[in-house]
Amino acid sequence: MTGDRRQQNRLFVLRLSSSVLRPSSFLLFALLAFTLAACGSGITQSAQTERYNIEITLDRAGFGERTATIAVNDRAGQPAAVDQVVLAPVMEAMGMASPELTAQAIAPGRYQVKGEFFSMIGEWQVNVRVSAAGKDDTARFAFQVQQ
Repeated sequence: MTGDRRQQNRLFVLRLSSSVLRPSSFLLFALLAFTLAACGSGITQSAQTERYNIEITLDRAGFGERTATIAVNDRAGQPAAVDQVVLAPVMEAMGMASPELTAQAIAPGRYQVKGEFFSMIGEWQVNVRVSAAGKDDTARFAFQVQQ
């Protein structure tokens, strides 16, 4: 989370504390707000394919090196054993595509990839291709990229 966002959270907490909350409630609320601000959970989306439930978490939709974490579960919700997970960022409106990136397994059914996914501001599709037993399933995710 950026410093500006943290400062906004602090100002909100201070304004709220002076007008609404009692001192004991304020401490609890402030602790919760600062804990959530530190989490930096990213942007999460999910999609279903014929064989899988796929969830992608992107640390931020912006320029520079990004981290994407992908969870691949079978339709019953169990981590899926797959051969390969590939990310393919595409900006269809401009006819642009970033190089495909192969994610590395970090846990059963969980994969991660780092790289520069986006090269300009606008709407990007991130296609996640899951390969197993000679078959491919592709899930499409849309991200509005900011600078």
